[in-house]
Amino acid sequence: MIKMSLLCALFVLVNAGAFAAGAKDPKEMDSAHQYINPYSKTAGDSFKNLPAAKKGGAIYSGVSGNFKYLNPMLTQDENGMNVLSFIFAKLYDYDRETGEFFPCIAEKLEISKDHKEMVYTLRKEATWEDGSPITTDDVEFSFKILMDGKNDNAPKRSYFEKYTFEKVNQYVFKFKNDKPSINTLPETNSDFYVIQKKQFEHEASFTNSKGIMQPIGSGPYKLKSYLPDQKIELERNKEWWGFKLPYYKGVHNFDSIIFRIIPDTTLAYEKFVKGEIDVIAMNAEMFGSKVKGIDKDKFGSSPNSGKEMWAAKQVTKAPPVWNYIGWNLKRPYFASKKTRQALAHLIDYDQIIKTLFYGLYERCVSPFGSSTLDAAPDQKSKAFKFDPSLGIAMLKEDGWSDTDDDGILDKVIDGKKVKFEFTLRYNSDNPVRAKTAQMIKEQFKKAGIVVNVQALEWVTYINEIDNRTSDAFILSWAKGSVNANVRQLWDTKSYENKGSNFVAYSNPEVDKLSDLAESELNGAKRHKLLQKIGAIIYDDQPYAFIAEIPGFLAAYHTKLKAKKWMMSYDDQPAIWLYSAE
Repeated sequence: MIKMSLLCALFVLVNAGAFAAGAKDPKEMDSAHQYINPYSKTAGDSFKNLPAAKKGGAIYSGVSGNFKYLNPMLTQDENGMNVLSFIFAKLYDYDRETGEFFPCIAEKLEISKDHKEMVYTLRKEATWEDGSPITTDDVEFSFKILMDGKNDNAPKRSYFEKYTFEKVNQYVFKFKNDKPSINTLPETNSDFYVIQKKQFEHEASFTNSKGIMQPIGSGPYKLKSYLPDQKIELERNKEWWGFKLPYYKGVHNFDSIIFRIIPDTTLAYEKFVKGEIDVIAMNAEMFGSKVKGIDKDKFGSSPNSGKEMWAAKQVTKAPPVWNYIGWNLKRPYFASKKTRQALAHLIDYDQIIKTLFYGLYERCVSPFGSSTLDAAPDQKSKAFKFDPSLGIAMLKEDGWSDTDDDGILDKVIDGKKVKFEFTLRYNSDNPVRAKTAQMIKEQFKKAGIVVNVQALEWVTYINEIDNRTSDAFILSWAKGSVNANVRQLWDTKSYENKGSNFVAYSNPEVDKLSDLAESELNGAKRHKLLQKIGAIIYDDQPYAFIAEIPGFLAAYHTKLKAKKWMMSYDDQPAIWLYSAE
């Protein structure tokens, strides 16, 4: 897996965010308004204090597939958002060491006492890469594009339906919300991108416009070229207005960033070893079998080890990436909670973690991170255990039996006989998911369930998931924020409006509690609400929650230099920190 991700408030699809303002550790987030404090005097200090780095040269990294869009209003996958994070600046950026927000396109943010109104003042020196100023006309246009139901951005749009926009003058605007929200800053500063009005205002269709693949950005890099199946190259915008701010003196140091497009992880590893890629984020199989296995003599454990390459498991405070199998609850064989719980007992989690994740991952028992304060203290004790006898017994109790002696369970559902046979899909460039699928197939076969496995190319795979046409699929989420956004994955409306609730999960209690959690600004109370929500979701088993990793696995060539290799909330190699020799 070539894993590059963007930390943001939304969950991000992982082919494998924003943070609590002022909080240095999730365990410290207990004060009433700590989450939405834009006034910290130390915000951005970790960026300001980074030493100046050598500028120039190029860095080669990788992505695992082509890009459907190159526009932050439409892009939802990890590869695309990572690239776009270099091309587009945010209203407020975030200090990845402390999680505090600091000014970027906006030079000032004022929040009303009732936390329902945010007043942004844009920097007059902030410009697009073509030199034209960024104004509230652009912000207003961006908001309209985001909220236009004709555009292919339902997951992002669903989180801004509660906001209204008001233009005050050319450089001042307001976002208003009908109630306080814990996700206000993550949403407006990490999920909301400003795009240039001039580029798109005369297009009949935003989604289908040529400019979607030709971004005019506001960030430190601009698109130089995109060759599908080959590479996407960014060049440093040396005239970027942001370089005059004290936060950015030690970052964005390469003249060129080249992402090679390599769908096959084995090939990606080979290119890394040959030096065609300078840094690579790895899946557990690559790290376990190669770095710690057959190629262990080639790797050091630090940049000063004397080897040409080094690798490490970087443990950070970033919310863990977690792996799961999604069951389409619209399919009759997954509609029953008891059946889904039975399936949970048919999965040998320990074997998967030991053999496929090389013991580098941990059991996932919560959609919010199993070891965070958003998971109940006793949640791990409630984990579904591998117990095939119990699983088979539960299936029988729920009406499944082999009535025609063909070796396949069947059940009459809504007056129709349904055989327990389904297709489990995964993306073809991910061997760990391929092996997971085969393991599930064999384990379920013993219970009388037929699993047909199917591999799809990444973009096709994501389209099938987004269109809700898969029976079941293997995927990962990067939980983008310390402040979990429940709505995106679990709210009933997120299925109906084509959000990220791909499995059609619906629980009225979760919907109600998620509303309470979103408007609860007291950290301790919110943890309690999320613990309850997470326990309900886990018990419902809309996903088979498999494994998670706090931090990331990565390897580097020693020609890369850095005063600091990662910051506390990074969940990927921090190529924006590195420099060349």
